[in-house]
Amino acid sequence: MKRFYLPILAFLFLATLTPAFAIEQPRIVPRANEAPKPIDEVFSRLKSYFSDPNNHFELVSAEPRKHTIVAKQSGIGDLVWNNWAFCKTGPVEMIYKYVDGIVTVTVKLEKTTKHSTFVSVTADFEGAYRLGSNENKVACQSKFALEDQILSAAGASSAN
Repeated sequence: MKRFYLPILAFLFLATLTPAFAIEQPRIVPRANEAPKPIDEVFSRLKSYFSDPNNHFELVSAEPRKHTIVAKQSGIGDLVWNNWAFCKTGPVEMIYKYVDGIVTVTVKLEKTTKHSTFVSVTADFEGAYRLGSNENKVACQSKFALEDQILSAAGASSAN
């Protein structure tokens, strides 16, 4: 019994220590789904979506040969921001007030069949929080509402 004491004790120590080193989920997670439309049509629809001033995006780049679109939006209001993103802040920043948000969206398209396109959307959120003259920028996590909205604009259903 005595010779099993040390290995059992080491196992219990490692078992309690291991969760402390758990891998954290990545901040930017792509949402993807298939659109039942040809790739050129999906690219055109999304380019128009991001170019439309009513959607408040700035089209950064649209590469038809790579089937990639990058767009940016800033000046995002509180209500929309709270629907789109979640910002983990430290105890000090919790008293700061949200003042601005920026999101950079990257859409990648892949042809699956002649009449079907695989659409992948990632959104990189950054929130600006202010207290007096101090301003902190915080990298935020998506709630996937924006990505699902873009998937719908592409003609795909929302990702699950």
